[in-house]
Order: sequence, then C-alpha cells, then structure tokens
Amino acid sequence: MQGRIGLLIGLLWAQYYTPRLMSLAYTQAPLLHEPIGLNPAASLPSGHFSTSISGTFYLPSPEIGFYTGGISYSWDTVQGIHVLLQRWSFDKITQSEAGAGYALRLLQNKLTLAVRGRLLSTNFSEYGRLYRFTPDAGFVFKLSPRLLIGGYGYNLLAQGWGFLPGYTFYGVGIAYQPSPEAQVMTELTYTAGGPSQMRTAFIYAPHPSIQLRGGVSLPILLVGAGLSIRYQRVAMDIGYSYQPTTGSWAGVGISMP
Repeated sequence: MQGRIGLLIGLLWAQYYTPRLMSLAYTQAPLLHEPIGLNPAASLPSGHFSTSISGTFYLPSPEIGFYTGGISYSWDTVQGIHVLLQRWSFDKITQSEAGAGYALRLLQNKLTLAVRGRLLSTNFSEYGRLYRFTPDAGFVFKLSPRLLIGGYGYNLLAQGWGFLPGYTFYGVGIAYQPSPEAQVMTELTYTAGGPSQMRTAFIYAPHPSIQLRGGVSLPILLVGAGLSIRYQRVAMDIGYSYQPTTGSWAGVGISMP
C-alpha cells in the first residue's frame, strides 16, 4: 500500500481530479470552456460565466478525496478571469490550492493566451503550515472552426507540496470536431519527473442533454470514462479513471458551462 501511495503522490502533480477531466484520461491541452485544468487558456467560458464544483475519491482508500471548484468570467468578447480552489487530505496532511488567472483573445478571437498564479498550502498537523507559489501559462489557437491546437506550461517554478519536490509539466495537443455532436483530441505531455505520455480522448453527444466521454493515456496506462446529464444550463458530471498500479478514482460534480 505504501508503494501505491508513493506513486499516487507522484501522479498528483499532473492532474486536477475532476470528473470531466478524469473521463478524458486528463487530455486537456486543446480543450475549450473548462474552468479547471492545466491549461489556463481553456478557462474562458462560452458565454459570460461558467462554474464547476466536484468531489472525487480514491477508491482503494476512500479517505483520500479531492474537493475542487472553479469560476470563470468573461466581461467582454476578448478577455476574462478565472479562479480555482482545490483541497485534499490524507492522514495528518492537508493540501490546499488557490489560483487566479487572466486570459486574452487575439487575432479576431482565434488565439487565446493566458497566465495564472497558484498558491499551494500544506498543513502538517505536527509541523505547521508551508506555502509555495508557482505560475502557469497556456494558449489555444483555432486553426479552423473544427480544428484547434493548445499547449501549456504548468508549475513553471517546479514547486511542490510541503517538503516534497515539484515538477514542471508541458503539454501540447490537437482537437478535431468532425460533426457538431462529436470531438476527438490527442495530447503529448512531458515532465522531467517521469516519462512522456500520449493521451487520446473523445466527446460525443447522442442527445442535447447527454454528453459521453472516454480516453486513454500511454505508456503508463490510464483509462477514463464518464458522462454529463444536462438540464437547461446545469449539468451533473460523473467520471471514472483507472490506473493499474494505483487503482481507481470516481467523482461527481455540478457544472454550468
């Protein structure tokens, strides 16, 4: 079990454990309109406002849970801000994160650039609280109405939780929309702390109120699946991901795209 927890801690640097991202095997560089994710340029909403809150649990040890929330606001057609919060705890350690970012659309709204700063807080019940600060940066570029690319640099100061080292992550990906109901995407990620990963995912809406998602990441195998059920602007999101070494995650949340 200690080995599993050690690998789990290593994987935490590169993920936001939300049901929407889990179901895509964390493929996210070319995503649009996601308030929470590694690419801050994906945060701008389709309208003026979007939000997401969720809880996700590590099934081999359900006491490990992530609670995540994000809000994005665009006050005109070219710029906006977003805020994200995340908290998780295990045994005597509690980790919290707060971030705020700014995004700007250029080239007739084809290119979105964004920066974000995040404050990491680690509370050890026996040693007190430690703080770290780190920035992120990202972009999304629409090559055509159906084709876009995105990329990010995450944790650029390589800060870690508490006394643990952190790693900088880079990702670049492409997304294609063959029809209004479907989207496929792939992403290559790199970190100095581990091997590169190739992630591939799809999104499909068989009905205006239902959206299905799935994805796989290699060579460290990770698979994800999930769905969203929407009523007017509010959606209930359900996600699941599995990694053979660490086990399964399951999450549920509410989002307002």
